[in-house]
Amino acid sequence: MIILKAQEFIGSLSATQDIATFVNKNGIKKEDIVAITVVAIVETPHYTIYYYGDSDHKEITRGFLGW
Repeated sequence: MIILKAQEFIGSLSATQDIATFVNKNGIKKEDIVAITVVAIVETPHYTIYYYGDSDHKEITRGFLGW
């Protein structure tokens, strides 16, 4: 089943690179991305990407040791 999913990234320049890596590693298509938002909380930007994905699929995310 296709559902709306969200993933949050915190940081400045590295967060934008992490979004691109997240999209590429998980094969998220351009047409499946609904929005990318940014909110600055105490001068630290919080990026959130909203996209459509399969409810049974677990996305690859950045861990403590990297991708």
